[in-house]
Amino acid sequence: MIGCRSAGSALVAPFVAAAAAANSRGVRQRPISRAQVARLLRPRSVAVVGVSEQPLTPGRNVIATLDRMNYPGAIHIVSRSASSIDGRPAVAQVGELPQGIDLVVLTVRSTAVVETVEALAKKDVGGIMCFASGFAELGSEGAAAQRRLTEIARAHDIALAGPNCLGYTNLVDNIQITFMNARPPSPVETDLRIDILAQSGGMGGVLRLAAASECLGFCYAITTGNEAVLGLEDYLPFLVENDRSRVIVMLAETIRRPAEFLRQAAAARARGKPIVLLHLSRSQGGRESAKTHTGALAGDYAVMEAFVRSQNVVLVDTFDELIDTAAVLAHYPEPPPGGAGIITDSGAFKGFALDRCDAIGLPLASLNASTVAALEATLPEFSTASNPVDLTAQAAFDRGMYTRSVNALMKDPGVGCVLASIISGGPEAGLERACSVLDGKVDNGKPLLCAFMGGDQPIAPELKPMLARRGVPFFRSPERALAALARANIYARAAGAPRRKAGGKAVPSARLPRRGGALTELKGKRALRAAGVPVPQGALAKTLEQARKTAARIGYPVVLKAQAVELTHKTEAGGVILGIANAKALGKAWRELQANVKRSRPGLALDGVLVESMAKPGIEAVIGARRDPCWGPTLMVGLGGIWTEALKDVRFLPADASIAEIAHEIRTLRGARVFEGFRGKPPCDLPAFVDAASRIGALMLATPDLDEIDVNPLIVYAAGEGVIAVDALLVGRTFVSVPA
Repeated sequence: MIGCRSAGSALVAPFVAAAAAANSRGVRQRPISRAQVARLLRPRSVAVVGVSEQPLTPGRNVIATLDRMNYPGAIHIVSRSASSIDGRPAVAQVGELPQGIDLVVLTVRSTAVVETVEALAKKDVGGIMCFASGFAELGSEGAAAQRRLTEIARAHDIALAGPNCLGYTNLVDNIQITFMNARPPSPVETDLRIDILAQSGGMGGVLRLAAASECLGFCYAITTGNEAVLGLEDYLPFLVENDRSRVIVMLAETIRRPAEFLRQAAAARARGKPIVLLHLSRSQGGRESAKTHTGALAGDYAVMEAFVRSQNVVLVDTFDELIDTAAVLAHYPEPPPGGAGIITDSGAFKGFALDRCDAIGLPLASLNASTVAALEATLPEFSTASNPVDLTAQAAFDRGMYTRSVNALMKDPGVGCVLASIISGGPEAGLERACSVLDGKVDNGKPLLCAFMGGDQPIAPELKPMLARRGVPFFRSPERALAALARANIYARAAGAPRRKAGGKAVPSARLPRRGGALTELKGKRALRAAGVPVPQGALAKTLEQARKTAARIGYPVVLKAQAVELTHKTEAGGVILGIANAKALGKAWRELQANVKRSRPGLALDGVLVESMAKPGIEAVIGARRDPCWGPTLMVGLGGIWTEALKDVRFLPADASIAEIAHEIRTLRGARVFEGFRGKPPCDLPAFVDAASRIGALMLATPDLDEIDVNPLIVYAAGEGVIAVDALLVGRTFVSVPA
């Protein structure tokens, strides 16, 4: 795929190595049973291994935390230094523990972990929590030890959490498993609950604190660490089925089993439970950091984004957006898809909101006649009843203006959500204005948010809990409120759309050489033509006389293109000559091409020269497809020609994306206006562009050994005139496939 080949190749190697290593070891890839995961997270009995007599050591902290949470189950202790700890009896070895303990917590050094897990494998334990670091994140020796943990746990169906993690908190059963000297989480004044799932232990704790600051409680907060056995995908079924929570908040550096993740995301979508995801490792530096932090191998962010969005996972860019969006969706897990209605008491903010909404893709609702009439009745005569609604400073003297305008917007059928972004005017005034906003609330499922402008100025302590109880998320920054609404709006629009259906075009598979590698352009275009993608007329010529006969048959002007498997970059070798107008020019071009290739690639034997019709000018687009080593067959659409590399204005989708999805992604390109008619040019044949992309995606699906398709440029003509694939490269698979 042009613009992606080098990055893709760089990502292939580690996954190939991982697959080969796993296959050589015979590691079972089936997931740990859900029953074992439940025993880990809701244990009726806990054993702590490696407990010291010294206070505030990890083992003692685990026990103390369980006691503070009033854990009702049995607690067993393994200690080599004491026969009892705080009045509880202790045994000296793991072998002395009773059979069938639900959760064993290891607080031993990393060098003792493997032998301890081997001993526990004989005890019918449900789960093991391994806090120790020093495994895959530290190099080959640690990686080997982690692989051994994986082998033992999978062979005995043990739900092993970690290593290198901070544990979990379960507030459904009041259980907290951590080596920190932890206190019970502070209660929050709301019944709203989320679930937190993070690969990072430290940031998992930060998300807990952030949720509490937004008056959100949680049911489960789970950190996964290196994921030697249990990954995000293993915890998701448990959380998706948790009826006490409304939203799953996720922080990931990599998604190790994409197919399973997508299955669980689809299950969450079917249950109406949003998943809000912050996926790190977008940059090359971030990917390298992930390897050293949790031993994670991070793939292509753009491809991941395409696939998770296909299941309506809400992807966010910052930690603020992660918790802010979760707060909105926790209050309103099924928001309607209409545009936003905004109320403010600042004319300047009205202008800012218009700019900001345009920048972040939050649509503003068009107000209907009855809403406009209601607003005109409450606004001063010098204000306009338009969205955003500027109440002006008059609202400081008539607090009912907040109530009436909020009420009018919430009743408008075209408004899907409402933001009241106001100047607080101090703690008492702010509380009064917030109450006025609340008085206008309509309980019709539409999100209502309240934001104060002015930073961290003092607010009444009862303000945030009061708003939270009435289902109104509060923000100290209108920018954060707008960003959260934009994410919630994307979720609402996708949730309200028909369920995703695959493109479903039936196309023949491509014929590939057994050795793999690239096809010549001629053979690649034959595969495209068979799949229904238009290509220029042409034929292979081995002599000048054959070239002249082909040119006479298809008509001038023509193009000459050198053909050899080894010559994938023909232009750089002088192997492409355009705009040949007649037979005399053809002879000159033939000799020039042969000399160019001989000079650039001495000793290269050409299969022949492709003689093709010269395509007439149009808009240059690109369609690419790739068998991503993590996510599978992936489609790319965008601006083509030189603009592919220069602008990188492309969008990614699953290869089985529907016609509607492909069309939507093309319309979101930064340069999409060129397809709509620009500077006097007619609109392009967008349906033909979309159809060609759908067929190329189907060709990838129909040909399992096809690794890459690159059509650049695809010329898109005026509406009704179709498209034509001017250049094409197809590459067969040459690396080990990694099962999903």
